[in-house]
Amino acid sequence: MNLKEITQLDQILATVATYTHSDRAAKALQETANQTELMAVHTQLTLTAEAHRLLANDVTFTYFDLDQLAALQAKLDQGLMLNAQQLDQINHFLINLRRLKAILHTHQQLAPHLAAFMQSTAQLGSLQQELEHMIIYGQIADNATPELAEIRGKVVKQRQQVQTALTQFVQKHPRSVQSNRLITRNERVCVQLKAGEKNRFKGQVIDQSATGSTIFFEPATAAKKGAVLAELIADESAEVYQLLVTLTGDVLDNWDALTKNQELLSQFDQIMARGQYGLETASRLPELNTDQHIKIVAGRHPLLKNAVPLDIELTPQQGLMITGANSGGKTVVLKTIALFALMIQVGLELPTAAGTQMAVFSQFWVDIGDNQSITAQLSTFAAEMTTLVDMTDNIKENALVLLDEIGSGTDPEEGSALSISIIEYLRQRKATIIATTHFSAIKEYAVDCPTFMTATMAFDPQTLEPTYRLLLNQVGASEAIWLAERLGLAQPILDAARQRLVTK
Repeated sequence: MNLKEITQLDQILATVATYTHSDRAAKALQETANQTELMAVHTQLTLTAEAHRLLANDVTFTYFDLDQLAALQAKLDQGLMLNAQQLDQINHFLINLRRLKAILHTHQQLAPHLAAFMQSTAQLGSLQQELEHMIIYGQIADNATPELAEIRGKVVKQRQQVQTALTQFVQKHPRSVQSNRLITRNERVCVQLKAGEKNRFKGQVIDQSATGSTIFFEPATAAKKGAVLAELIADESAEVYQLLVTLTGDVLDNWDALTKNQELLSQFDQIMARGQYGLETASRLPELNTDQHIKIVAGRHPLLKNAVPLDIELTPQQGLMITGANSGGKTVVLKTIALFALMIQVGLELPTAAGTQMAVFSQFWVDIGDNQSITAQLSTFAAEMTTLVDMTDNIKENALVLLDEIGSGTDPEEGSALSISIIEYLRQRKATIIATTHFSAIKEYAVDCPTFMTATMAFDPQTLEPTYRLLLNQVGASEAIWLAERLGLAQPILDAARQRLVTK
């Protein structure tokens, strides 16, 4: 029994996931398990409501792509050193986290619990300051260490001397070069010499073009200066390597704390996505309880356009039996109530009006749709009974049970007797039962049962079309002939059916 699929909560979570800013957060959100403890549900809904409030007040955040850190984790697991760009990613992650917490602190009156939640992130100020000091724009900074600053200062001066010598060569031999522009090959600054001219001058061939027409040449007049420059560049590379090794080690020392912060930021991303969904759907925080009290005020199924608002109140352990025609909206009501009960347990506000109350149920049992299984050689009725056997064997107190046309796959008399007995058994286990039926015996049972409320789906008396409004304390007809006519059954057959009803 996949509750998310049956109630279409999976589709809603997929929509909410589009508001996240990383694959990690999106995946975690869609895999959210429903909470069954009141305090846990209340905590998550409070965070969602505060996120909704922040967004409604135009408070915005800059998000870091958490998927980048997953790639770094894989590299560290292989014992590899991080390069400057990757260390800069960690620096930006920590900067982003610091700014996010500062924004929440500024707006903590709007979101006190969310601000407190993010304050639980590990303090990594020393690591962040170290990275910020040593890395600029994805490169090791010149002043990362005094030694590096000294080496790079010498590199600049030596490169200028090499360029001066090479520029003088180009100016002295303009017909021998392809271009006046100097070029670096294999970390040596070169002139671009015509291939046919290379034997005229003393010096070293460093490289050549793909066509062979240009020789990248270091004249002897610049060779000594170039050699000194190459040594300085090697010294610079060695110093940078040592710094990268040190910084990678510092990151590893703090990786557990970084991972914790990564998870908290993923959760924050999910909370803000839930708040964004609440804002987009004009949802609100319901009042919670654990005594099975359900009160839905102007509830709108979030996946239905122009949904007819649902108003229903069930007192503790009161059941609801919905009757009426096929295609009138009975199953939609059933699924809407189940969906709302599940939405709060994954931290989502409800698209309802003020005054809505929702119970936090400890279990969900759902029997909706055609459960026929060809591979298991089970008929529709046998498959339904398999579900009901599992349900009755494992039902606990404070469970929500949804039964769509229970017992309909067999003889009406036997099916009704079994269905009523099952419902009575579930009532004794203090379950909240919401069911639909076409069977007269079950309708009569619901009318006579003091803990059941009956309801039917309204029809327009003029057009005989369903209005999808739920009418409480009424029992409706199944309107089978009306539906057959609406679907195009031949008129002679319809007339004969009506005549049989009159005769009967």
